[in-house]
Amino acid sequence: MYEIRPETVKTFVLDKNIKLPRFQRKQTWDEKKNFQLCISLFKEYPMGVTILSVEEKDGKTIRWLLDGRQRKNALLQMYEDPENIYNWARKFIGFKNNNQPSEIDEMFWNKINEYIEYSDEDEDEDNHFAESDSNEVDISEGVESNEPSYLREKNGLDFLLEIIKIIHNKSKNNTGFTKPFDICNCVKRLPYVDISQGDDKLSSRKLKIFLDEYRNYCNVEDCDYEKSESFYNFIDSRCQIEDKNKLLQHLSTKWEDIMTRINLIERIDNLLSNSKIGLIEVKNLAPADSQKIFNIINSEGEKLTAVEVLSAKPSWNIKIKNVAAEMQTAVNELYKKIGTHNYDVVKWDLPATLLRRIGSNFIIKDFGNEPKDFAKEITYGFKLIAGIWKKGVKKENIESLSSDYGINWANDYELLVNDLKNMYKLMCTFSYFRFFNSWHTTMMELTSDSIALDFFILMYLDWQRKGKPIGNNTNARNFGKNCLILWDKLIYEYVTVQWRGSGDTKIATNIASLKNDTNELFTPVPTENWIRLLEEIEEKAKVFGNNLTVKAMKPMLYHFYCLKSIAGPDSMQAIEVDHIIPQSLFENSSIPNKDSIVNSIFNLGLLPKNENISKGKKVLAVITDLWLQNQIEKYEFVTKEQYYTYSDIVNYKRIFEERMTIFKDAFDTKRTHLLNN
Repeated sequence: MYEIRPETVKTFVLDKNIKLPRFQRKQTWDEKKNFQLCISLFKEYPMGVTILSVEEKDGKTIRWLLDGRQRKNALLQMYEDPENIYNWARKFIGFKNNNQPSEIDEMFWNKINEYIEYSDEDEDEDNHFAESDSNEVDISEGVESNEPSYLREKNGLDFLLEIIKIIHNKSKNNTGFTKPFDICNCVKRLPYVDISQGDDKLSSRKLKIFLDEYRNYCNVEDCDYEKSESFYNFIDSRCQIEDKNKLLQHLSTKWEDIMTRINLIERIDNLLSNSKIGLIEVKNLAPADSQKIFNIINSEGEKLTAVEVLSAKPSWNIKIKNVAAEMQTAVNELYKKIGTHNYDVVKWDLPATLLRRIGSNFIIKDFGNEPKDFAKEITYGFKLIAGIWKKGVKKENIESLSSDYGINWANDYELLVNDLKNMYKLMCTFSYFRFFNSWHTTMMELTSDSIALDFFILMYLDWQRKGKPIGNNTNARNFGKNCLILWDKLIYEYVTVQWRGSGDTKIATNIASLKNDTNELFTPVPTENWIRLLEEIEEKAKVFGNNLTVKAMKPMLYHFYCLKSIAGPDSMQAIEVDHIIPQSLFENSSIPNKDSIVNSIFNLGLLPKNENISKGKKVLAVITDLWLQNQIEKYEFVTKEQYYTYSDIVNYKRIFEERMTIFKDAFDTKRTHLLNN
């Protein structure tokens, strides 16, 4: 019914016998995705597999491409015109036409490093001021060297960079690739010249065809294509030379550049000829089978997650003896959720169930049943253990766990679970965190996954070095103070966009700082820094020059309520962020920078979901429900006497100035009191 075999990339993309069925999905890859395929090709990564349906009809064999059109199209464009590689690179790397070669070098390697080394880590490059939030999660094979792999193995990528720099820069009529072949002043009927609005434009795609023909010409005529005389004779056989001397002079001057580009075409051709792609050919399928295969291929399905990769490694499949009852229960629940059966508890199962064993907390959110969230739940268990036991959460730290024979997994893991539970119980006794807990949210939901992991790991290590205190002794109180200092600092760093780049790297840096006892982690953010931040928000509706968003203001808003010792509602009702002056008033106004001003922290408050729905887009002046009025006064500090003022957008500056007093009190007086007690 099917056959699996390898095929060269060049043969695959040039095979005219491969046809696209009518139901083939639309072309969806963009330039960035195409360039990622370039990286895979030049790095000699696998090109994956494509699926073909083979039919015999009237004595002819027809091959229908069921899956792989996106790759085939990108690879064909790569083969036909090297300028496509350059265009994709500009989108992926972000360089511009006026960038110098040295700048492109740096930008290229930085982007390659980010893509290859860190695309599998927690990236906090979100800009929450741009309302984006992306947390990719992965754990893959360990890396023995600390040196990034792109520095250890650059051959293929060097060639990719060389192509980009040769083609750079691009003008209206030519590129760095085509410019040495600009002989329009002495040769007519050049097949790679397009006439556009009276100007001669050199086509890189047609030039590539011309150079392929030149190499074929040299093979047939048995001449050396590396000699300019051969190229001259080829031009003479194809075109009309009008000025022989000028052409010879041009070839003499530019021959090294010309040969560089001829060799570039040949090297790309060789790369495609030597690279393999897998073909699955299915034959003699009934229509129902064809439809089913198409549905399987076109449904995104569940990708192979990183934790699944780890679960297949022998070092993670060592059976755990003397399993505690709680551990066995958690593992059974895990595999029930996965939908498979387990027979023994193995090493991999323990980190995978860590968050389940710890239970609900205000640091890491409860994950749902979606495959992506489930993968995160498992992955963060691995990261927590690696951060605590290996002082880092990168893939090499995680991988080293499985080969550390000094760990007694059955006993050490149970001790860690109990420790984390006891530490969390202690946190819940501290005044600030009692209020934080009452708002039914988590640090992870308010900031980012990496920040929550950072807090959990660092505070455990601090609690451990203080002797794992419980109760109300001096060490316990000092630990509570450090919890507040660190959380306050992390909110400040999040709001001011200091958590960009790799979150895993940031966590490792903070762990090293704690290990070296530099005290930087537990030095409070100066009060004047918070006040300056509030003043910038009030006066400019900016944070470090960025426009304000609800996402950026949200953790700071929750922090404000806890500093003011205001508890959330008694019920488990969800909390929502409310715009006190409705967004609709700003939308219909002519206020400059209104899209940022509307999201100022001075225009935001927390309300129970039902009350927020009831308030809706209404201005305060039309609200007559007494319960809702009481809730607005309780949670948003607006009295009924202020409703008229707060309902006129013309007064927004006055309103923000009044509310600034409330916020300054929280971030100055209240915060200072909490830090000193």
